[in-house]
Amino acid sequence: TKRYPGRPLQVVRVEETGEDKKGRKIVVDEEALKEIMGNIHKTGMKKLYIVSVVGAMRTGKSFLLDLFLRYLTEPVENVAKDPECIFHGPDMQTEPDSQFYWRAHEQRTTTGIWFYSTPFVRTFNGEKVAVVLMDTQGLFDPLSPPEINNAIFGLSVLLSSFQILNVQNRIQEDTLQQLDYFTQFAHSAISMFKATETGEDTTDAEEGEEGAGEEENANLGKHKFQNLQFLVRDWANFDDDTKVEENIKQTKNVLAETLAQNFNDAGQRDRITKSFENVGAYFLPHIGLKPTKKNWDGDLNDVDIGFKKMCSHFLSKIFDKEVVVKKDMVRGTNLDPSSLGYYITSFTEIFKDGKLPKAVSLVTAMTKATTLEAREKAIQKFKRIMDGTAGPEKPYVKQTVLNGTMTKAMEAARKEFKKIAAFGDQKQREEALDNVLDYLEEEGKRYDEANRNRVDKILQDSATLVLVAAVLFVVDFISDYTCDWWLDTCVQVSKLMKYIYTGFAIYIGTKVFFLYNDEGQIVMFKALGGLWAEASRLGIEYYHQYRKELGMDDILNLEAKEEEKKRPTHSRNPSSRRRSSIKADG
Repeated sequence: TKRYPGRPLQVVRVEETGEDKKGRKIVVDEEALKEIMGNIHKTGMKKLYIVSVVGAMRTGKSFLLDLFLRYLTEPVENVAKDPECIFHGPDMQTEPDSQFYWRAHEQRTTTGIWFYSTPFVRTFNGEKVAVVLMDTQGLFDPLSPPEINNAIFGLSVLLSSFQILNVQNRIQEDTLQQLDYFTQFAHSAISMFKATETGEDTTDAEEGEEGAGEEENANLGKHKFQNLQFLVRDWANFDDDTKVEENIKQTKNVLAETLAQNFNDAGQRDRITKSFENVGAYFLPHIGLKPTKKNWDGDLNDVDIGFKKMCSHFLSKIFDKEVVVKKDMVRGTNLDPSSLGYYITSFTEIFKDGKLPKAVSLVTAMTKATTLEAREKAIQKFKRIMDGTAGPEKPYVKQTVLNGTMTKAMEAARKEFKKIAAFGDQKQREEALDNVLDYLEEEGKRYDEANRNRVDKILQDSATLVLVAAVLFVVDFISDYTCDWWLDTCVQVSKLMKYIYTGFAIYIGTKVFFLYNDEGQIVMFKALGGLWAEASRLGIEYYHQYRKELGMDDILNLEAKEEEKKRPTHSRNPSSRRRSSIKADG
């Protein structure tokens, strides 16, 4: 039985550029993104928990993500009974096409940004969320320019709600500098993005330089990313790797010491802690000697017991106890899952050349992402209201009703757009809104045309009544000349039939009269034509059904066969007649 429901997909890839192929740029794989967004939509979840792992190359990021997969696919009751159960059973990589690729060697195995194609639905505090996993290429990758590494790291922080920074042995100074560099830039961009609404001066932010000023530093806490988790691998300072609670206390102490103000760091630690809603750390001991060998086959029995215990506790912590729902970094509300694709596309576009852009570029990207989301939601709102009145399965509605519904739907769509596209350049948003309204005008015309095409069906629900009335009228007419003049029962039945078909005629005539008054002569005649066609169709259908039930076709076929047998042989076989004639002539 297949354990893993999807596969890793490279959504952001690094491409070579220039004639000498020495340049690099990052681009979005549209097909992969489409598949992932479709799978997110299928879950029906309204909340996302996006877990991303970044760090230096060859520090076990992809291996860690495979452990995530094992945990997320393990039945909850199994984990409750045995927290280390994911380290039991089959070897690590039993379904390589469905897992994150890893190998115990020095070559890199991940480039760009990968997402797991299928999200995992988890219940946290009674609410369900869709868990999305991200894997990134190694930071400080010698095969990629530093700018590309920065861009990948920046994208990861922007897109995730729980950012794991995977480091080896300890939290090093260059890691903090890298983190500080991007967060300062991002805060400048977000400050400018919000300032476009209030008309504040954004000159400093547009410069996009480090240390935009004391005012910017003072505002760091106002624009926070979500969770940052330092994950230190191969920590060698635990007294006993298997004593989880004691080790966690040690972890907190080490993190506090690491982030304590350093006179030589120019305030970078303070800026980092103010840039995230929560900064934490977790230390994992060494995995063991055998798993580090190039020829390791993935046998989990080779993993040290201390790593198993600490890692199991870490997985429970991030997937069961500290689920962080992804927020829109500007509005602060939960990110709508359908807008994730827009954010990935927009942010990748501004980072495509690997250079951290000026803040105004990120402002443009954010505005584009929010307006695209607003456009989709506005169109959905419009169609939802229109479908309720004039959808594909709905009957014809009066033109006045349709026009009223269309006006209501347009206004609701306008409000929906403005509610979502609340930030960014005013002119850009107004142009986007005008484009949406123009599109909805065309959609309205399509609804109107579809409604007009249903005119011939307005009276079709009365087709059965017309058919019954016609049959009763014919029977009554025949009875006038066959039995009414001598049989009283026939007279009474004839009267009853006359009452019935007269009542039907009055009912249908009333509908036609009101239809003429409301919709005019043309609509009335089209509807009567549709009524006649439907009644004729029903009449033919009932006639054939009646013949079949009586076996009339079988009787006629049998009579035809009997008649064929009675005919002379030469009359049934024209070729025989021709041969006889030829012989006679001879």
